[in-house]
Amino acid sequence: MNSRRPNFRVPLFILAALVVIAAGALVYERIKTPTYYGSVISPPKAMPGFTLQSANGPVSLDSFRGKYVLVYFGYTSCPDICPITLATLTEALAKLGTKEAEEFQVIFISVDYKRDTPQISDAFAKKFNSNFIGLSGTENQINLVTQEYGIYYKLNPPDPATGFYSVDHTALVQVLNPQGELILIWPFGMQPDQETSDLAALVSR
Repeated sequence: MNSRRPNFRVPLFILAALVVIAAGALVYERIKTPTYYGSVISPPKAMPGFTLQSANGPVSLDSFRGKYVLVYFGYTSCPDICPITLATLTEALAKLGTKEAEEFQVIFISVDYKRDTPQISDAFAKKFNSNFIGLSGTENQINLVTQEYGIYYKLNPPDPATGFYSVDHTALVQVLNPQGELILIWPFGMQPDQETSDLAALVSR
C-alpha cells in the first residue's frame, strides 16, 4: 500500500496573484483611510450646542447642522496667535476652492467678555473672511461654553499705566462634523497646506 501523502503544490502564478491582491488591498486601505495632519478624535465626540451673540443677534451651533464647523476661541486684541490662526484658516479655505469651502463654517468665539462686544467680535472675524462669524457673550455664557469645549482662558490684570490687559487662552481649532461631533483638532502652528489637505480629506470621505 502506498502510504505517501499527496504532494499539493500551489502553482507559482497563483502565489503571484495572491501577492498582488494583498498589495492592492493595502493600497486601497491607505486610500480609504487618509492621513490627517491634525489630531483625529475617534470615535467622534458629541459636543454640546451653544447659543451666543453675533452682530445680528443670537447664533446657535445647531443652525449649522449639515456643515463642518471650525470653532476657535480667542480675543480681538490678541497681538499674534489669534490673527495668525484666522489668517491661516482663510488661506486654507481659499486653497480648497470656493465650492468645497462652502461645506465649512468658521466660528470665532471671543473669551474677552469685557471688551469684545458681538459687533467687535464679528467685525474682527470678518476682516479675515466675510463668511466667518464672530460671537461673544456674558461672563457666565463664556464660562459655560469654554468649560464644555475644554478651553482654558484667563483675563490678566491690566497694565497700571495703560489699562490694557492680555488674555491667556487655549489656542486650537476644533473641527466638528455635520452632526455636531468633534472629529479633528488643530494645534497652533498648523500651515495652510496642512489644513487644506485635512479639509479636502473630510469632504472626499
